[in-house]
Amino acid sequence: MEALLHDLKLDLSQGLEVLDAAHLGARPPSRDLPLIVRRTSSDLVDVVAQVLIARYPAEHPVTLWRDGDMQTVLLHELEKQDWADYETSLYLPPLKASEAGETRWPADPLVQVMARLRAPDGCPWDREQTHESLRKYMLEEAYEAVEAIDTGDPRLICEELGDVLLQIVFHAQVASEAGQFDFHDVVEGITAKMVRRHPHVFGDAVAETPEAVTRTWEAIKRAEKGGKATESVLGKVSSALPALTKAYEVQKRAAKVGFDWKEIDGPVAKVREELDEVLSASADEQEGELGDLLFAVVNLARMLKIDPEVALAGTVSKFSRRFRHIERRTAEMGLKMEEMALAELDKLWDEAKTAEFRQKSG
Repeated sequence: MEALLHDLKLDLSQGLEVLDAAHLGARPPSRDLPLIVRRTSSDLVDVVAQVLIARYPAEHPVTLWRDGDMQTVLLHELEKQDWADYETSLYLPPLKASEAGETRWPADPLVQVMARLRAPDGCPWDREQTHESLRKYMLEEAYEAVEAIDTGDPRLICEELGDVLLQIVFHAQVASEAGQFDFHDVVEGITAKMVRRHPHVFGDAVAETPEAVTRTWEAIKRAEKGGKATESVLGKVSSALPALTKAYEVQKRAAKVGFDWKEIDGPVAKVREELDEVLSASADEQEGELGDLLFAVVNLARMLKIDPEVALAGTVSKFSRRFRHIERRTAEMGLKMEEMALAELDKLWDEAKTAEFRQKSG
C-alpha cells in the first residue's frame, strides 16, 4: 500500500477512500474522494467495472497499478485490459461536482424542483406532506401506471411512469430534509443491489433459465442477511398489497416449499366446496366463507397460471365498457335506466357484447 501511495503521489490531506474489490458491490464508492480499489483480479473485473460505471462517467480516467507498473485508461476500457491472474489496484480521481450533476444524475432537475416546492417559501401543500400522507398517492400512481401499460399507449405509459417517479423523488426529499437519505442514495442503493444480485451478468456465475436466476437471487438475498432465511416464507409478502394480489403471493410462496396441490382437480373441488359453504352459511358466517371462496378462486387462477388481479381488472374494464354502452343507448332513447325493466337492460347488454365481438372479429 505504501508503494502504491508513493507512486500515485496522492495528497492524503484531501482524504482517500480505499475499498476491496470483492466488497465493492455491497459498498459503492462515494465519488467525492480519491478512490483506490484493491485486489482487483480477473474474476472480479466484470463486477468492479459495472459498479464503477454506474457511479462514474464512461470517460472517467482509471489508473491500473501492478507491482509498481502504472497505466491509465478510460473507465469503459477497463474490461478490455490484460488481467491475467494477478491482482491489480485501481485509482480513480474524485468526480467533479459538474460531472456528478450533469453526467450521472439526469433526474436532478426534478429533484431540484421538489426541493424548491418543499422550501419555506415554496408550495404550502407540498411542504406539509409526510411519508404517511403520501402513501395513498404512491399506490394510486402505481395503479395508474399499470392501467397505462394495459392500454399499450407509449405516450400514456411515459406520462404515468413520470408520475410514479415524482412520488419516489417526493419521498426522497422528505427523507433528505430529515437527514436520512436522498434521491442519489436511492439510485446508488438499487444500482449496487442489481449488480450484486446478477452475478450471471456482471460476474462469472451461470444462470441460463429464469428459474436458475430466481434461485441465484434468493441465495444472494440469504447471504446478505448473514445466511439466515426469513422467519417465515411469507415474511416478505407486503401487508399493503390488495387482498387479491396478497392471496396470490402468499399461495406462491407456500407452493415453493411444497404446500400445494399436484393437480388442478384439487383447487377445482375446493372452489365448489367453498361455494356450497357460502350458500349454506348463516348471516354471521357468510363474510368468512366468502373470503374462503375468493381464496380458493385465487388458488385455481394460480394453477391455471393466470394472475387473478389482472384477470379481475380485465373483467371490471369489460363490465364498465358494456355498462357505458347501456347508459348511452338509454339516453339516445330518451329513457332512464332506473325506470327500465331488467330484461330491457339485459337486451342492451347483449347488444354491447355483440358489438364487441364484431369489432374483434373485424
